[in-house]
Amino acid sequence: MESNNTFKIASIYIGTVIGAGFASGQEIMQFFTRYGIHGLYGILVASLLFSLVGSFILWKVYRYQIQSYDQLIQPVLGHTVGKMIEGLLSLLLLSGYCIMLAGSGALFQQQFGLPKLSGILVMSFVTFIIFLFSIRGLAWINMVVVPILFIGIMSMGIWVIFSCGFTLSNEVGSTFNVYTGNWITSALLYVSYNSIGATVVMCSLLPLISSPNAALRGGVLGGMGLGLLAMFLLLPTLILYTDINGVEIPMMAIASKLGSSMQIGYGILLWFAMLTTAIADGFVLIQTIEKHLLGRHIWHCLFFCIAAIPLANIGFKTLVNALYPMFGYMGIGVALLFVFKR
Repeated sequence: MESNNTFKIASIYIGTVIGAGFASGQEIMQFFTRYGIHGLYGILVASLLFSLVGSFILWKVYRYQIQSYDQLIQPVLGHTVGKMIEGLLSLLLLSGYCIMLAGSGALFQQQFGLPKLSGILVMSFVTFIIFLFSIRGLAWINMVVVPILFIGIMSMGIWVIFSCGFTLSNEVGSTFNVYTGNWITSALLYVSYNSIGATVVMCSLLPLISSPNAALRGGVLGGMGLGLLAMFLLLPTLILYTDINGVEIPMMAIASKLGSSMQIGYGILLWFAMLTTAIADGFVLIQTIEKHLLGRHIWHCLFFCIAAIPLANIGFKTLVNALYPMFGYMGIGVALLFVFKR
């Protein structure tokens, strides 16, 4: 039972982080590929940090029997500041969900030639159905989808290496970027941003954490899994950087070079990656809404899914570039408070 719970926890952790930006290659391009070979070092640092952060937060959730993210924030930051941070985290969850919807719209347009709105509506409908099953739906979808993502992404990376060779078209990269600094600060920002959303989700996983060991193992397994997946996304984008720089969904552009069947297969894989993160972000935010509003669960789910649709029309790449670094800087400060004040 404990090993099964460990896998569930790790799967939800990975599924929360590996969304549209991650699996599409857009996040990897923004935070790691731009630094060339140094991006490999950034991935290693990020993997270690993901493991440490995940284990630490999950252990706290079990140790203090935390059931929602406000119970983690209030004792650390106090009532007034805590309420402000809760508001920002709710904004983060909403933006994360909207980014996944926008990613689905971009995928439908690029892959199938359909209007962006159709992809947004399909993602909204599917997440609505899964939201109705609460934490059971969250756990089940990640247990099924995350192993498929591992197989697909690793296969894609290996295929690119054997098809195109191991010559990096962006080996040197840039040493400084106006948004993310150098590869070290970029890795810190990347983990920081994703850890905020993941922390909020992990605060709702107490029913799955049967012991301190399950918490620690779940965090380490999730962090190592994220690092491995990131590595198999980084290598193809380094090899084919000159061909894919500037496109909205880099991994789809790579897949198209390997044949129509690979393109369709990776498109489906990418959509499921978006789904896991959309479900995680939306699940927690709906829980928050239900604390403040009366009504049946089904109406809360329906209201949330419909309200997010207009925001998702802003665009996938625009949302990633604008929001990810901003929340990354915010996350560093919040993470330090969590570590040193409790």
